[in-house]
Amino acid sequence: MENFKAFTTHFAALTEKEMTDLKDLFEPMSVKKMDHVLASGTYVKDLYFFNKGTFRVYHLKDGEEFTTKFLFSPTIYAELFSIRKLTPTFFNIQALTDCDCYKANFREIENLSEARPNIRRLFLKLYEHIYINGKKRELSFILDSQTKRYNNLIAENPQIIDQIPLQYIASSIGVKPETLSRIRRKSKER
Repeated sequence: MENFKAFTTHFAALTEKEMTDLKDLFEPMSVKKMDHVLASGTYVKDLYFFNKGTFRVYHLKDGEEFTTKFLFSPTIYAELFSIRKLTPTFFNIQALTDCDCYKANFREIENLSEARPNIRRLFLKLYEHIYINGKKRELSFILDSQTKRYNNLIAENPQIIDQIPLQYIASSIGVKPETLSRIRRKSKER
């Protein structure tokens, strides 16, 4: 978990003891390219730390996959709706590369957060960050053209073109692959 401290520092400063106590809750997972960390229909009880690798979050509707986001390590992910509502998750998380991952029981993280204000602050700031990014995506689908959504995605994640298959990129901005080809061609002509 060499990236864990660097990642969490963006949200809150933890003492060495707090960092150790938090890290101790995580256990390693082996995730190979194209394996799933989560599958729709399962009940989620864990929070995930993606130390190395690239992932996509998607859901299925009428047999078609809709990519909702990409996760680039290092990052933390929790399927809060499933955890809080005690319902099966709607989402799938698939590794797009071989990955170095860890998971921790969400309730244990919460218990530690109750005892440690800095850890509570860390997760509040992290959830705030996730919420803001979700709202930004939602607004983009309301206000932005397909081309602007593509250009924003590339500007925020330049490595995406090298790491993610184009059909997943197309799905994430709400277009078919042939439409993405036209958008990319027009962007290169400018």
